[in-house]
Amino acid sequence: MPSAGKFFDVQSSPVPPVTVDPTDTALVIVDMQYHDAHPAGVFNVAMDRIAPGSMDYFNERTETVTVPSIARLLRFSREAGLHVVHLMLGAADRGYADLTPRLREWVLSVERRSGVADVFWAGHPDFRIRSELEPVDSEAVVRKTAFGAFNGSDLDDRLRQRGIRNLVLTGISTNCCVESTTRDAAERGYGCVVVDDGTADYEPEAHEASLRALSFNHARVVRTVDDVMRACEDGRPV
Repeated sequence: MPSAGKFFDVQSSPVPPVTVDPTDTALVIVDMQYHDAHPAGVFNVAMDRIAPGSMDYFNERTETVTVPSIARLLRFSREAGLHVVHLMLGAADRGYADLTPRLREWVLSVERRSGVADVFWAGHPDFRIRSELEPVDSEAVVRKTAFGAFNGSDLDDRLRQRGIRNLVLTGISTNCCVESTTRDAAERGYGCVVVDDGTADYEPEAHEASLRALSFNHARVVRTVDDVMRACEDGRPV
């Protein structure tokens, strides 16, 4: 976890405060699927074949920090009545025809280099969300075809239909799908809160840099899920 003072915190961030009100706030859980959020997931196996050992830090953080933290926040959100949205990255078409062109070429390159197939295909068993975070019937599940959810899904329409104004964002990876989705959300007028211990990246430096960038322009960054839960209970802005 980044050391204290390394990036703008909620006291010094120029981003306007966000109120975590269950009536208009959604917990957004980004891509916590077996394929890229589990050590044995097909994407993680592929990347480790390309660069042995490259996934060790990410896998350790995901297992010991990120998944437990999101699970706690998910339980709280359900009890508190926050809206919950699960994002899933992947293609319905096995050849990735439904992904954005850039992402399609990126995935195919990973597959060619690693020799691992069906990395982001929705028909692969690893496409499903981790059991610890499995959605319930009342929660929205949105499949996206780009790193940023607003560019590759109907997420914006679905949020606005539910009267959502603010988002609490968790998931993986910090500098890619979480950051892309957060930036796009902020540009569309949503208040955004990103949770440090509810996110993970492939290198600690990338994780910290992403949070620092977001905290300056696009989101309030909090250290722990406890910060979100207290803010919701107390009614005080983050």
